[in-house]
Amino acid sequence: MPSIGIKYWGSYKPVPNDYQAIPGRIYESRGSFNREIPEDIALGFLKDWRDELQAKYGVISNYMEVSGTRFVVQWKVTGTPEPGIIATIIEIICTVALLVAAYYALTALTAAIHETGELLSILGPENISMIVQIIFMFFILWMLSPLITLFAEISKRIARGE
Repeated sequence: MPSIGIKYWGSYKPVPNDYQAIPGRIYESRGSFNREIPEDIALGFLKDWRDELQAKYGVISNYMEVSGTRFVVQWKVTGTPEPGIIATIIEIICTVALLVAAYYALTALTAAIHETGELLSILGPENISMIVQIIFMFFILWMLSPLITLFAEISKRIARGE
């Protein structure tokens, strides 16, 4: 399970969406993505997500982890909070998570399309022509097999003296 930061342990108490966040206090948001984040890109995903949360929204994330489709983010705010900041920050976290997941999905799709194109480029016109010629050779031999058998029988009869 890829993670970054230091996880703080304590009691978990749900707060209402209109709760006013206290600066310096650590909050935890849990949720899930609509698709699984592969482990080989999860760490880069978390770093990009952390940087985007801090740069765009001023949310400092102390700990982030992703496991399959589930995520946990421990965060805090600095400065003077405004009422209802919890719901806004949870929406921001979910929106950023979906955007970063979509970015990584598109990156993976682009890489897959590129690699498929590289594989297909191996089959150039010369190779395709060779494959077609081999198929036609087998087809012709299959069609001419009765004629080949006929000539083989004629030569056997001549050799036996019939």
